[in-house]
Amino acid sequence: MSPETLELLADASQYAAVCFIGAFIGIGELISRYKDDPFRAIANPHAFTYTLVNVLAAAMALLALRTMPWSIGITQNMVGLAPTANEGGVAAQRIGQTLLAGFGAMGILRSSAFMVRSGDQDVAIGPSALLQVILSATDRAVDRARAKVRAELVAKTMQTVSFAQIHEALPVLAFSMMQNLSASEKEDFAQELSQIRQSTIDDKAKSICLGLSLSNLVGQDVLDAAVEALRNTVVAGGNPEKLAHTPTPPAVRQEAGTPPSVSK
Repeated sequence: MSPETLELLADASQYAAVCFIGAFIGIGELISRYKDDPFRAIANPHAFTYTLVNVLAAAMALLALRTMPWSIGITQNMVGLAPTANEGGVAAQRIGQTLLAGFGAMGILRSSAFMVRSGDQDVAIGPSALLQVILSATDRAVDRARAKVRAELVAKTMQTVSFAQIHEALPVLAFSMMQNLSASEKEDFAQELSQIRQSTIDDKAKSICLGLSLSNLVGQDVLDAAVEALRNTVVAGGNPEKLAHTPTPPAVRQEAGTPPSVSK
């Protein structure tokens, strides 16, 4: 390849790397905010907008570094070695620019110049204020997009069980199935459950509220598995032996030693 082509590929790789840093940090923030199904949440167009802001900030920071006459490299004073012909080499220069632009832009976006007291709250003035506005708008948009899907899934899961039967056992079972829930998350859920119990809404609505609160922590798949296990136990009257002898549906039942029938 010609030197011009190699230079172009190196520039493209550098911009791709810095954009990856911005996207990785933006997506990481979004995943931490939506625990029930984070990967579906980040596929939302509004979440993509938030990620794009981080990517563009990182790319613009790299463009500024490459345009302005700044030099980033490894010198003899930094490592105590004899100087080289190009003060650390072109590769070290590119790596330094990429890391500084990627992580530096993320730090600047989340910084504030000063704080202003507004009522009982301190309001940050600076790039972080703009980013927080975008993040809040993304939160609301993702919540609206996920609300209908979550309501339908949870209602379908909880419609077969009564709140009075499972409001104590379901959280215990769901939390036991998880390994990384913190004590503070369990305490927050306990407060939500107490409010649901004291509410005057009907039993079915309480079941749905319980399912939504649990799915925020454990996810829809764990909630489905826990409800199914409890439902089977309720059907068996709490007797494991009766549950083990529950009749198998005819479609899947086959006596031992009997070959499957072949339709003619």
